[in-house]
Amino acid sequence: MKRESNRLVGRIQRWAARCGWALAAAVASSAAHAYDGSGALAPGLLLYGLIDTGIEYVNNVGPQKSSVVRVPSLTGSYPSRWGLRGIEDLGAGYKSIFVLESGFAPDTGGSNQSGRLFGRQAYVGLLGPWGAVSVGRLYSQIYWSMIGDTMGPNIFAAGLLDTYLAQARVDNAIDYTLTIGGFTAAATYSLGRDSVAPAVAGGCAGESPTDYRACKAISAMLKYDAQTWGVAGAYDRNYGGAGTGSPLPSSSQTDTRELINGYVKYGTATIGAGYLHRINHGLVAPGVVSKTSDYWWIGGTYLPTVHISLDLQYGHLSVSGTQLGASVIAARAQYLFSQRSALYITAGRVFNQRDSTITVDGGALPGSSNPLPGVDQSGVMIGIRHKF
Repeated sequence: MKRESNRLVGRIQRWAARCGWALAAAVASSAAHAYDGSGALAPGLLLYGLIDTGIEYVNNVGPQKSSVVRVPSLTGSYPSRWGLRGIEDLGAGYKSIFVLESGFAPDTGGSNQSGRLFGRQAYVGLLGPWGAVSVGRLYSQIYWSMIGDTMGPNIFAAGLLDTYLAQARVDNAIDYTLTIGGFTAAATYSLGRDSVAPAVAGGCAGESPTDYRACKAISAMLKYDAQTWGVAGAYDRNYGGAGTGSPLPSSSQTDTRELINGYVKYGTATIGAGYLHRINHGLVAPGVVSKTSDYWWIGGTYLPTVHISLDLQYGHLSVSGTQLGASVIAARAQYLFSQRSALYITAGRVFNQRDSTITVDGGALPGSSNPLPGVDQSGVMIGIRHKF
């Protein structure tokens, strides 16, 4: 049984390394607990999580172009979190499920997601032969489609050119997912989307009793995973309606993303790439509204031994008719002590165009770590991660 456990966890962790996204690591941890019993609080109830932090250096911060050395509050190689996951077999092929997941800042112990207790996920659902339906606070389908992003939520990565992708969550949502063989089709609809990420989603306070379209969100995904390759496409639209001061003040304004990405595996190496087209009818930057943008990336992961993982990634963003674009190059080396613990060093550099102020760490530093317009920025971090 222990050997079967290790094999299963190994397969899931390889999937986590390929996808690069936060929940994959939690699933790996939960699978381990399900077999060895260490995380079981009651039959079908699992406690899981990870803590990931270290010391970060960032240069060219603010008007003084100063350098900062500190412990990030948001993410290292993964964002820190803990959660409860439950499943009950109801018989006849049906199961009930729930997830409560909380993000926290390892530098202070405080809650992330604007202080929400379960700001990462909070949902309950039903699984059956026809698929799965969940209701609550959920990820947008564009999050689940990012199978070609080899570095995912790493503090330095191509994804900082569109930080929405790593935190695309919606409140008051219903989700449907159907998987047949390697194919997955899914859709999510929010009656009043995320109110705790105004910078990336427009900021909304939930459902509106006076405007049926205000603050709605819809997303859909089609994905195919084979043994050595995969491809996924997604559509994600946020409706405005948050009022004055929001990037999308009116419900007639929308922010739409269309994505295609995928990966190919060669032995212990994985190559991932993707392209995203965005049509934003709201505020793009101070004084800049209603623009389209294009974001593409390519990256790779290589495991020369079972204990070493190497990552390299490049991304580029262009915004039509502006000098708001940027490019990013990022690298990471990890030493995997075990299935749960790892030590890593990661570095990145953002090359800002004339009017761009994108920060290399995606705002992981408390307060503002943005450079001046057109100024490039570099960062380095040494960190440690432990899953439980």
